[in-house]
Amino acid sequence: MTTPPARWYGVVVPVAKKALILFAKVPKPRQVKTRLLPDLSPEQASRVYRAFILDTLSSTALLKGVKRILACDPTRRAPFFKGLADRFELNLIDQSGEDLGARMRNALTEAYRLGFDRTVIIGMDLPTLPYEHIEEAFRRLKKPPQGPSVVLGPSADGGYYLIGCSGPVPPIFDGIAWGTERVLEQTLARIADRHLNAVLLPFWYDVDTVQDLRFLAQHLRYLERKGDKPAAAETARVLKTLKLEVL
Repeated sequence: MTTPPARWYGVVVPVAKKALILFAKVPKPRQVKTRLLPDLSPEQASRVYRAFILDTLSSTALLKGVKRILACDPTRRAPFFKGLADRFELNLIDQSGEDLGARMRNALTEAYRLGFDRTVIIGMDLPTLPYEHIEEAFRRLKKPPQGPSVVLGPSADGGYYLIGCSGPVPPIFDGIAWGTERVLEQTLARIADRHLNAVLLPFWYDVDTVQDLRFLAQHLRYLERKGDKPAAAETARVLKTLKLEVL
């Protein structure tokens, strides 16, 4: 029996017309979190990334009236992603495009084509991101033309951890120096050039480098001492097993 050519795995029912697209890779050694090497082994880095995925999917499950879509690399047909789809009630799509900007634009375009009028994208590098930040993003994305067409969550490294839009996808993804500290600056310039409405959310941090991972470990220890509800429980468990001086 051959696999059908459709890009979607699962049934899309845009009741609330709000979609959260989560970009993810299969957590294979030497293919994810490579900036954590050589302080971590390839296997340790992939375990950390897998924990990020599980914690992000667990926290975003608290969102109400939002369809969650996992944008998969290299393919939605990977058993890892199909297992996540069944466990967390996700729809799956393939990532497509030559760079990150093209992949985000294509994912947003597909969501709009399917009837979602407000769509937000996040990655899997911010396991402690409060789901309330995502709720706020959807609140600020009013149906066009009543409100802003773009919402951004700025990150401390000069990029952004979240982007969302309402209505047709805005032309703001070309000519960006992806992976540099100028991503947010250049994106805001594109937004201004096109006279788009935009809102900035509170700053948050993502985890790319060992320094970021050290900060994350400190943050989790602080939350644990404070007695707050468990945050990124799987990530905290994995970090404790690493037993590295760097953390």
